[in-house]
Amino acid sequence: MSEPRDTLAEINAAAERLTECLHPWQCPEFFFQFGSGFVIDGLFDETPRQVELRHLPGMPEHLTPDQHQPIFYYGPCNGVLSLVTCGHRHLYEGLGLFPCLLPLLAAWKLGIRRHVFVEDAISLQPDIKAGNWTLLTDYINGYHFSPLDGLQHLLPDAFPDMGEALSQRQNSCFMNAFGEMGMSPRHCVYMARPGSQFCTMAEAAYARRAGVDLVGHGLVMEIITSHALGCCVSAFALACGQILDGPPSPLRRLDVLETCRFSSEQFVRGVRATVHDMIPLDHVEPMTSHPIGNADELLTADFRRLPRRERPYKLLGREEN
Repeated sequence: MSEPRDTLAEINAAAERLTECLHPWQCPEFFFQFGSGFVIDGLFDETPRQVELRHLPGMPEHLTPDQHQPIFYYGPCNGVLSLVTCGHRHLYEGLGLFPCLLPLLAAWKLGIRRHVFVEDAISLQPDIKAGNWTLLTDYINGYHFSPLDGLQHLLPDAFPDMGEALSQRQNSCFMNAFGEMGMSPRHCVYMARPGSQFCTMAEAAYARRAGVDLVGHGLVMEIITSHALGCCVSAFALACGQILDGPPSPLRRLDVLETCRFSSEQFVRGVRATVHDMIPLDHVEPMTSHPIGNADELLTADFRRLPRRERPYKLLGREEN
């Protein structure tokens, strides 16, 4: 019988390697993970330090199926120190789950507690068209297993509640900042599906009846893991195609990647505007549960939004001086 893997030792080694490669190291406020195809030009204030994920212990050397080598970037984003990955490993590569989660696990080990995941998806709704940004308010795990299996020794609670896995407070800050820039990501339910293939018409109809707006190959494992580790989590999905009732339209991965590239600039501007106005507070007040549909109407307890110099801050149609 093989010995169980020492996950904590592997996480510690990955975190140590990151601090060595990105020296001098200071703990960032945010960890962002972008899927393949997204471009982060303009995200950082200056040329960021970087290291390829393959240099972390236990990570594969070869390119992803999109012919991409995932990279860590480290530097200030509008004055807020951030750790960012462009590209990551997926379950459909057959490498197991651990390489998919190691970047966020290393970020968590290094003390980063605010995680944002960005991925492409296929829309199942006629009003969510290619190029539309969405903000996840809930998800369905279509893999039929949990990323927490075998990780209970790392968790503050071995049986975490996933009812609010996506941070309403953090989401409210993103929605407010994006709204001021003319972006209105739609709240949606996302379903992660196994395999790299696009789903069939019958599979899409089945998911639609379950209340799913978007399907894709990522996000869910990361959301579950980060939340269970005690992090504030937000997740965005970019619609890069549609599967609707009626005659099917062919989907191509190259078109998905091109949509990601084309839509990146607007999202990067929104991120820069958001992180600049998020000030983490040392003390987090208890917060009662609110309907997920009103996530963008919540004031944050662990973030304070700074008023802009040019005009008073606007929230919920009211002026706050």
